Amino acid sequence: MAKVIAVTNQKGGVGKTTTAVNLSACLAEAGKHTLLVDLDPQGNATSGLGIDKHTLQGGTYDSLIGAMDMNDVIAETAVKKLFIAPATMDLAGATVELVAMEERESALRKALINV
Repeated sequence: MAKVIAVTNQKGGVGKTTTAVNLSACLAEAGKHTLLVDLDPQGNATSGLGIDKHTLQGGTYDSLIGAMDMNDVIAETAVKKLFIAPATMDLAGATVELVAMEERESALRKALINV
């Protein structure tokens, strides 16, 4: 069974991305298969792990709205056993779209169910 660790805070600039990237890298280095799900429209975790956001075919936004399977957006990183579900700028509009979705509270769970 997978373990889920969420790094959250409403305030900006408190180290959420730094904590998430470093924690996921440490877990991967310790031999754990690790998936970092970037849900920040700025995508700093994505770019911080060496992924060029401009070359992506899709990201977490596409999975949240059901347009793409999460397995198709997950990218490998330079760190062995560390993968990322990358963020794109499209996430900025996700809040508006998710408001109209049924069962929006479980959109992320559904997107990750087969990963």
